[in-house]
Amino acid sequence: MSFRKDSKLMYRILRIVALPSAGVLPWMQGIICNMNNPCLNYPTPGEAPGQVNNFDTSLVSVEPYPLRMVQRSQNAFKRGEKRRENQGNLDFTLAMIVMYRAFSLVGPVIDLSLLTLSADFCKSVVETLQSTPSLNFLWNTIRHLLMGKIVFTPDTPVTRRIVQEANSTFQAIGILKELGDSWEAWISSFLENSTAVNQFRVLNILHVDKTMCFQLSRPHWHFLFQCINLDRFEAAPTEADLVNISFMLLEKKKFWAGIVFQGMDSEKDKVPPHVLYKIRMDIDDVENTEELEESPWYPGARDNSYNEMPYILGGFAYIQDMIDHGIMKTQLNISQPLGVYVQQMPYPCYVDDGIVFSNVGSILPMFLILAFIFSVAMIIKGIVYEKEKCLKVMLNTMGLRNGVLWFAWFMDNIVILTISSAFLSVLLKYGNILRYSDPLILFIFLFIYCVATIMECFLISTFFSRANLAAACGAILYFLLYLPYVLCFAWQDYLTFPIKISISLLSTVAFSFGCENFSFYEVQGIGIQWSNINISAQEGNRFSFLVSMLMMLLDAFIYWLLVLYIEAVFPGQYGIPKPWYFLVTKSYWCGSSSQNKEELTFQGKQDEDNVFIEPQPHNLKLGISIQNLVKIYKTGKKIAVDGLSVNFYEGQITSFLGHNGAGKTTTMSILTGLFPPSSGTAFIYGSDIRTAIDSIRKDIGFCPQYNVLFDQLTVEEHIYFYACLKECSSKEVEEEIDRMINDVGLPNKRKDLVKNLSGGMQRKLSVAIAFVGGSKTVILDEPTAGVDPYARRGIWELLLKYKPGRTIILSTHHMDEADILGDRIAIISHGKLCCCGSSMFLKKFFGSGYYLTLVKSEAKRPAPRLEVAIPAGENAITGLIMKHVPEAQFVESIGQEMTYILPYEGAGDGSFAELFKNLDLELQRFGISSYGISDTTLEEIFLKVAEDTGVDTLMPGMKYGKNASEGLTGRGSYTIDGKKLMCRQFFALFIKRFHHARRSQRGFLAQVVLPALFVCLALVFSLIIPPFVEFPSLELQPWMYGSAQHTFFSNDATENEQVAQVVDSMVNNPGFGTRCMNNDPIPKLPCMSNDMAWYIPPVPPSVNDTLMNGNWSMANPSPSCQCSTPEKIIMLPDCIPGAGGLPPIERLQNTTDILQNMTGRNVTDYLVKTYEEFYKISPSDKSFGVYCFPILLQVWFYNKGWHAMVSFINVASNAILRGNLQPGKDPRDYGITTYNHPLNLTKVQLTDATFSTTSADVVVSICVIFAMSFIPASFVLFLIQERVSKAKHLQLVSGVNPTIYWIANFAWDMCNYAVSCVMVVVIFLCFQQKSYVSSANLPVLILLFVLYGWSIIPLMYLASFLFSIPSTAYVVLTCINMFIGINGSIATFVLEIFENDVCIINDVLKQLLLIFPHFCLGRGLIDMAKNQGIADAYARFGEDRFQSPFEWNLVGKNLFAMFVQGMVLFMFTILLEYTFFIRSRSANISTSTISSAVEEDEDVSRERMRILSGEAQSDLLTICELTKVYLKRKKKPAVNKICLGIPPAQCFGLLGINGAGKTTTFKMLTGDISVTSGDAFLNGYSILTQIGEVHQNMGYCPQFDAINDLLNGREHLELYARLRGIPEEEVQKVAEWGIQKLGLIKYSSRSAGTYSGGNKRKLSTAIALIGCPPVVFLDEPTTGMDPKARRFLWNCILSIVKEGRSIVLTSHSMEECEALCNRMAIMVNGQFKCLGSIQHLKSRFGDGYTMSVRVGGDLLDLRSVEDFVQSSFPNSVLKEKHHNILQYQLPSSENSLAKIFSTFTNNKERLNIEDYTVSQTTLDQVFVNFAKDQIEIDEDAEMYTNSTAVTNEELKMEAVNFPHAKV
Repeated sequence: MSFRKDSKLMYRILRIVALPSAGVLPWMQGIICNMNNPCLNYPTPGEAPGQVNNFDTSLVSVEPYPLRMVQRSQNAFKRGEKRRENQGNLDFTLAMIVMYRAFSLVGPVIDLSLLTLSADFCKSVVETLQSTPSLNFLWNTIRHLLMGKIVFTPDTPVTRRIVQEANSTFQAIGILKELGDSWEAWISSFLENSTAVNQFRVLNILHVDKTMCFQLSRPHWHFLFQCINLDRFEAAPTEADLVNISFMLLEKKKFWAGIVFQGMDSEKDKVPPHVLYKIRMDIDDVENTEELEESPWYPGARDNSYNEMPYILGGFAYIQDMIDHGIMKTQLNISQPLGVYVQQMPYPCYVDDGIVFSNVGSILPMFLILAFIFSVAMIIKGIVYEKEKCLKVMLNTMGLRNGVLWFAWFMDNIVILTISSAFLSVLLKYGNILRYSDPLILFIFLFIYCVATIMECFLISTFFSRANLAAACGAILYFLLYLPYVLCFAWQDYLTFPIKISISLLSTVAFSFGCENFSFYEVQGIGIQWSNINISAQEGNRFSFLVSMLMMLLDAFIYWLLVLYIEAVFPGQYGIPKPWYFLVTKSYWCGSSSQNKEELTFQGKQDEDNVFIEPQPHNLKLGISIQNLVKIYKTGKKIAVDGLSVNFYEGQITSFLGHNGAGKTTTMSILTGLFPPSSGTAFIYGSDIRTAIDSIRKDIGFCPQYNVLFDQLTVEEHIYFYACLKECSSKEVEEEIDRMINDVGLPNKRKDLVKNLSGGMQRKLSVAIAFVGGSKTVILDEPTAGVDPYARRGIWELLLKYKPGRTIILSTHHMDEADILGDRIAIISHGKLCCCGSSMFLKKFFGSGYYLTLVKSEAKRPAPRLEVAIPAGENAITGLIMKHVPEAQFVESIGQEMTYILPYEGAGDGSFAELFKNLDLELQRFGISSYGISDTTLEEIFLKVAEDTGVDTLMPGMKYGKNASEGLTGRGSYTIDGKKLMCRQFFALFIKRFHHARRSQRGFLAQVVLPALFVCLALVFSLIIPPFVEFPSLELQPWMYGSAQHTFFSNDATENEQVAQVVDSMVNNPGFGTRCMNNDPIPKLPCMSNDMAWYIPPVPPSVNDTLMNGNWSMANPSPSCQCSTPEKIIMLPDCIPGAGGLPPIERLQNTTDILQNMTGRNVTDYLVKTYEEFYKISPSDKSFGVYCFPILLQVWFYNKGWHAMVSFINVASNAILRGNLQPGKDPRDYGITTYNHPLNLTKVQLTDATFSTTSADVVVSICVIFAMSFIPASFVLFLIQERVSKAKHLQLVSGVNPTIYWIANFAWDMCNYAVSCVMVVVIFLCFQQKSYVSSANLPVLILLFVLYGWSIIPLMYLASFLFSIPSTAYVVLTCINMFIGINGSIATFVLEIFENDVCIINDVLKQLLLIFPHFCLGRGLIDMAKNQGIADAYARFGEDRFQSPFEWNLVGKNLFAMFVQGMVLFMFTILLEYTFFIRSRSANISTSTISSAVEEDEDVSRERMRILSGEAQSDLLTICELTKVYLKRKKKPAVNKICLGIPPAQCFGLLGINGAGKTTTFKMLTGDISVTSGDAFLNGYSILTQIGEVHQNMGYCPQFDAINDLLNGREHLELYARLRGIPEEEVQKVAEWGIQKLGLIKYSSRSAGTYSGGNKRKLSTAIALIGCPPVVFLDEPTTGMDPKARRFLWNCILSIVKEGRSIVLTSHSMEECEALCNRMAIMVNGQFKCLGSIQHLKSRFGDGYTMSVRVGGDLLDLRSVEDFVQSSFPNSVLKEKHHNILQYQLPSSENSLAKIFSTFTNNKERLNIEDYTVSQTTLDQVFVNFAKDQIEIDEDAEMYTNSTAVTNEELKMEAVNFPHAKV
């Protein structure tokens, strides 16, 4: 993007410059008065014939007439009887005037009277000039003209004669020096009375006043002439000696030029007819001979005296003129040939937009690349995020091909970027940035680039699997791919078309070349159009704009092929890789046939001693056959699946069970094509997974153990999407949507976004998706994980409904679920099959019998105890049981419950019936309130089968159970508090960040090191510059610009014979320059044989009529041109036909030039108005013209050709030489050839050139800002991850002060940031970036970086509260940092160019932007570079303009602003953490809106009375009327006045479905959210007023694992031990206690991210137990654990209870509650619905008994059994009916256990009953009965996603605490 200043409409009418041959004084006037060419802001009237625009105001104009009068009337001036010539007097008079003018400039600045009049006068003058700022630049500009030496070689008589004649110019100056001695005596009289001065007064050229007289008569003026070196020439033997001498003089600053005469024989004293010589000057004083013109062409006169006319400023043209005239004088023996003036051609009005001219080509590509940074980062992040969350895997599994998925991504992004491209095109066009280009072409160009960019993003994304890392690296890699263009820009003169094509395989480089092309056309005022789209703006360059677009399309295609190839060969963690040569395999192109279905037989060899397999059902269709499947992971150490062979049948649900790591998920992943098998295979409905996975996936439905859903899609859209993937028709899709939504029970949620559904609803939808489209094979991996029992029931019903016609594999850790749903159950361990069969089959082989549970009456609250020996008081009960069932075994006595095992045989021999009959009679005598019986659970069978598998086994020497931590303890000998505790916590948090960083090596490199390396790489690219070779010698002749040129001449001195001869030699014989000399001296440019006749070019009749009939004059000679106006902006004027007048007569010369005769015409008018015919065709066209006056010859030149001026000076010199030849001499033999051969670069110049080529300090600043935008943004990744995963909250619960938390993070981030800063500074030091690492700048740079970190990090902390996805935050914050830093800095920098109001606005803008650290850094870097650049520029002229960067107006204010920002922003962060800015609106909610408990259960009411009456003072936890109402649900509390007391040594279970209020209760108790009303006391401390003390007495295991994946288990425990104030010397012991207590010794040194789900829950539980807090909250601690791991954790929890500590437990496993809880409550709608012991709740709220009957025999007679049960138990309900199994529900009110057992025992043989089981109603059923009363269960339901996701309640909590949170 470029920024424009007010365009100026102007004509460039340039003053003439006199060369030495025109006279010393005109030459001196040209040097002093023409120091800078004027720019006239108005059209200048045309000249009259014979005039140039400033000729009549020059001193030269007085010479022909009035000066002759002065010469005639002037008296001779005598001094010491010595007479001077009239010319000398004239020169003296003119010199006096010139010196006065010159020193009138000096006077106001320097008092020359102060100069010391001594022998060192000249030295004193030089020192004074150098020390005077306003004169220093002038002095360095003209120093070589006054004092510089001219070295020549060879030293021969001829060369000395030529040099002597050339030196006559300086000898004329000697007259003034000699006259200085007599100055004071007569100067006053001369100025007042002399005829010469009077003549000047008459001509109004000079106003002589007393001031002038006084200043010119001062006695020391003549000393100034002593400083002028009049003997300028010095001889050298050879050219090599000349070069050496020149370099020595350069060091002394006394060198002007070197002259090398070629072909000058030392023995000859006659000048050869054709003289060739080279002028060798410092490259700083001449044009570069490697280039002839600027490319591409752009409007402008190129008239800046200081940098665009070096031939004048450096004096090359002067020396050339002196040598040429010296040759003429020597050759012709004449004293005064014609003098030469040079005149730059006038230039038409144009829009002066210097910014665009100089920068658009190089800056625009970079800014457009930066404009796409955000889009690129978001595309890469989005793709990788989808890959990381396994959404892509899910889509592939459901049959979506990768190509289709990529196309969908492409369409999604191209639509957005197309809109952006259209907007950008309009902005560029109508924002007057690219005002001349066609907006449609711009749009197409940007659109093609968007296509290529999207494909480039696709390619980059294939190399990443983590969104955070992709976000960190993607944008940097994208910008790095632009950097080769920087290299190309430096090497552009060396790049051939094939090289450009090769480099353009990088789309960013091709795009940059395209930007370069249209920017060149833009600065020409043409813009990119359809007519020039295939033509490069640079002459001779084949790489056009069209080529750039075609290359980007080719790039996009290549990227797309690479994406598909890489995806196929390296699919990542999931997918079957193809061989690298797959493209040349026959199977890839022709496909492979599927296996014969006859192969589908069970081929696995089974070991009958170890594997128990039920006979295969022959009447069912085989769906899946796994045959000898083996999977070995790449490490070679982990055999996930080991020769597994098993069959799955259609119409059945097969429960696929195993411990964590057994190989279940791996097997399922192989079946769905996510992993390739190492050996073996599987057949799915006849197709081999190895060869036909794509066709298999069309019929596979898959539900992974995590929710793979799209947050922004509705329920309906999900089903529609997946139905379309299964290629259903439109009608089938509509039917499928309606059916599925009704079947999953979500008709009211049809239009709701998935993210707003409860966890149970999400799992229902995930399961339903697996069945969408009629999938024949459905694989369900833990479909009910994390789902409450009520929602689980709904999923069960869905599975049972869709079971027919499908082969379903179900993996689960809920054994009751596997038992209920599984027709067959397969248990694997370590990848091997352990057993397979129906539930009853497995129970027959592995079951222990029935479990009899007796509940003792609650006479008092006994302390819980865990017994394996029989207490004495219970012997009577045991005796009764043993009497009837001798094989019965006592199991345990916990609290009020006693448990026995009764063998299955008792059910058949009638002993059970007798036992239960006696128990019913003896209940009161034995003190038993109730009893129940349950069958052996599938979990027990699972534990027995997996017993010897080594699952979670203890390592050798490890202790277990109650002796697990013998010698160790979970608490320290004392607890640290106060300031010392804060220091320990700071240390702990710092160590945590250290461990995280050292294991996150890729993240650390990408986020901290890579940006710094980017700066290094950017500098390296800029440093690879073309070598500086020796500058070539260039012959100065006009045909270097092409053979056909337009030239003109005008002879206004026709009466002058000398002029006529000169014109004839130039026009006719031999013509221009040396081309048509004899022997054709210019190679490859021969002379034409004949000249053409003069002719008048034809013009249209209308033009002729206009010019003939118009009223034209010399002031207005032709129609005018229309310049640009605000209404119509055009770069160059629009000239109508006829502008400039009729074309002059012309002819084709023998030198191939077209010569026009302009005699008598207004030259300026013609040149300006016919510019389009010449100026825009070639830089050399119209590059030469001659005006001939009586005593001078004026050369017109077009300065766009860098060497045009000196080339045509050579033409003029040749014409003058030949025009003065003696008669009889052939002009074709005579000529002068001049060469420009610059000296090689000196060491200083080489360094400066390298610096100027590579520095581009502003660009370097942009690169630094770019890099420094990534580094601070990366710091929020960890913080957001900790906040979202609740790790931060867990640390606060563990006692961390929030201020300490932020200080520790700030300290660590500053250390990380320091690494990057040091790297950048070292890089600058290595590259010697003077702008930043000089002794004065380095301290400022370091301080700038340090304070940037100090201020930007707290700003990033504040911004982190706005995000919940770390990678999104990283991308957004990075782009914001770049936008503010780069755009703000560059915008204010560019606006400084403008004046007036814009400057005021810019000053205000700079003050306002100081509130942003990004701007302070960026602007500070640019100001440092600007300051150093200005200082270096002035230092070249000996002036010190360097300012200290610490000054307030430079970088000082930036440093101060960042220092203040750091403190303020960090303070804001702390206040926001304490919710200082957020008014607690929950307090405003009236308690009257909260309904009190209605129809409260008697047990709940009794507990409430106990709490309110104060009887619970001894309880560890007391909850009193605790209430929570969310802001959006003021009339429906999430928790409604609950009361509860938990005494020591009790495990209390808090149950409820999702949304019942459990997690909300936990959050209030842990201080995570505010309390609406009520209070709770933990160990006597209130959660409202003493939350810090509450945290110190609390342990907390959150619902989702709040752990750091990169820290190992031991480091976690050591961290929380330090946070809880454990003395440092005991931290390791406490951590070891936790490791042994939870059985994590084997995994303690592994990163927690590698743990299984069970081990993660163990670690979370261990964290909660560290420090031995009296109360521990466990929120679903066993979620995701396999049964064996779950049992281990149960034992650990029971041991904690035994120690006297209390546990508050929530769980979705009723079995877990039965095993652990002494008491429990079921929560519905925020209230307790029941409260009591497990058996008490079963007995009170249970529905009776569940009975399963298996019928045997060859002919199944199920009907008779059904009739028997219906008649014997009238109110029984048939729940399920399978092949030979019936399941009934029997009410307990009408049936006793004795009746049930006796009835079936007596009729077992008659009904051919093989087996039957009876169980009391489970706790699940009790729970479900209450859960039905929950209303709108999804309103506050938690989202059960992975640990990095945000739950609904968390989002609502954030909405309360943080008003800017995204909800």
